[in-house]
Amino acid sequence: MNKIKCILIDPPSLEVNISDELGLKEDKESLACSPPIGLAYIAASLRAGGFEVKIVDAKSLNMSHKETCKVVLTEKPDLVGITVFTSQLRSALITAGEIKKNLPSCKIVVGGPHVHPQHGEIIREKDFVDFCVRLEGEITVVELARALSEGGDFGGIRGLTFRDADNKVIVNPDRPFIEDLDTLPFPARDLLHNHIYRGSIGFRERARFTYVTTSRGCPFKCRFCSISQFWPRQRRRSVENVLQEMKETYERFQIIYMKFTDEMFVLNKKWVNEFCQGMVDTGLNKKVTWSCDGRVNNVTEELLRNMKEANCAVIFYGIEFGNQKILNDSGKRTKIEDIYRAIEITKKAGISPTGNFMIGYPTETKETINDTMRLAIDLDLDFCSFSVVTPFPGSELYYYCKEKGLLKTKDWEQYNYFHPGESVIRLPDIDDDELMELYRRIQYEYYFRHMKEELTSELAGF
Repeated sequence: MNKIKCILIDPPSLEVNISDELGLKEDKESLACSPPIGLAYIAASLRAGGFEVKIVDAKSLNMSHKETCKVVLTEKPDLVGITVFTSQLRSALITAGEIKKNLPSCKIVVGGPHVHPQHGEIIREKDFVDFCVRLEGEITVVELARALSEGGDFGGIRGLTFRDADNKVIVNPDRPFIEDLDTLPFPARDLLHNHIYRGSIGFRERARFTYVTTSRGCPFKCRFCSISQFWPRQRRRSVENVLQEMKETYERFQIIYMKFTDEMFVLNKKWVNEFCQGMVDTGLNKKVTWSCDGRVNNVTEELLRNMKEANCAVIFYGIEFGNQKILNDSGKRTKIEDIYRAIEITKKAGISPTGNFMIGYPTETKETINDTMRLAIDLDLDFCSFSVVTPFPGSELYYYCKEKGLLKTKDWEQYNYFHPGESVIRLPDIDDDELMELYRRIQYEYYFRHMKEELTSELAGF
C-alpha cells in the first residue's frame, strides 16, 4: 500500500479575499474565529488509519485563496478534503478549482452540511471535484484514502458520490451512523492553531476555547433546521470518554473554555447529571468553564443547579419566535410560557441565558415579528442574536419554499443567517424593505432597551 498525504481545508472567507486585493487585510490575531472541529475529527481518523495529514484553517488564519493554494502546492498532497457550508460554497469551489488547476494529480473531496443534500449537483457540475462525502465522514474518508493508496476501487465505499471512468455519476449507498461515538479518536487539536481561537465567557474575559462534541443528532423536527433530516436521533458518547477528552484538552493545550456543539445537549437529563457529577468529582469544574445549547421545555431547576456546580457559564436557547402561531408553524414544539420559565430558572441558577431569535418565517406578519421583539425585550437576556430565517438545503423549510415558489435566489452566499441584505424567501405578507426595516428595528429596540428605560425614568422625575 502506498502511503498518501492528505490536507484538509476550511476554505477562506470571500470577504478576506476582497479586502486582501484592496490592501485592507486585517491582523489575524484580531479576528474572531472558531476551530474547525469537524476537520479535526477527520484528521484524527486519517492519522489513526496510518495516513499523513495536515489541516489548513484558511478561514481563521485570514488567508486568501492564493495563499491557501500556495500551501497546498508546497505540500503536494495526494488528497485534499474541503469542508462546505452553504454560504461558503463558492469559496470552497474556488479553492478546489485552483488546487486542481495547479496540481491536477491531486484528488479533491468535499463534505459538510451543504454537500449531503447537494452532492449530485456538485459532482455533475464541477469536474474539478472528484468525490463528495455524505453524512458522517470519518470512516468514509479513511476508506477513500485507503482505496486511493491501493489503486482506486471506490465502488464499495458507503457514503461516497463520484464519477466513474465513463464519467457516470455513482452514488454509493448511505453509510450507517457511527453508533459508538467512543470509538472515534479525539479531534486532532495539535493540528490546529489553538492560540487564536478565543471566545467570550458570557460578559467576562475572552479566553482560549475549543469545541467539544458529546453527542450527534436531534429528535426534534424544526422545519427550518436540517439536522433532524440527517441525524434524526441522538447518539451519545460516554461520560467517561467526554471527561477524558476535556482533561486532555485542558492539560495539553491550556484551553479553559469549552463550547459543546451538541444540537441538544440537555436532552438526556440522566447523562447530563452524571456528566456534571463527573466534572465535580474530577475537579474539572475548577479548571474548565463550559457552555451549551439548551431547549426551553427540557430544563429543570435541579438540572440547572447541577450544571452551575459543574461550571456551566452560558446556555444558548433557540427561542426563535415570540408568537405562538409561528412557533407552531415552524415545528418548534415549544410554548411561550416554556420560554419565560426556562429563562427565569436559568437566571435563578446563576447561569447566563442567551437567546437566538429569527424573523421572516413564510407565515410571518409585521404583527408576529413585533411579538418576537416584545418577547426579546421582556426576557431581558444577557445577550441575544437576531437573524433572518434561512431555508438551508436539506431542511423541510427549503423543500416547502422550493415547492411553493418562495425561493428568490440560488445564490448560496445569500443563505447566511447573520449578514442578511434581504430574505431569500419571498414572504406573502411582508416585502423586503419592510422586513429589513423590522430586522434593524428589533436589534435597535433590544440593544438600546435599558437606555430608553433610563431616559423614561429621568423624564418622569421632572
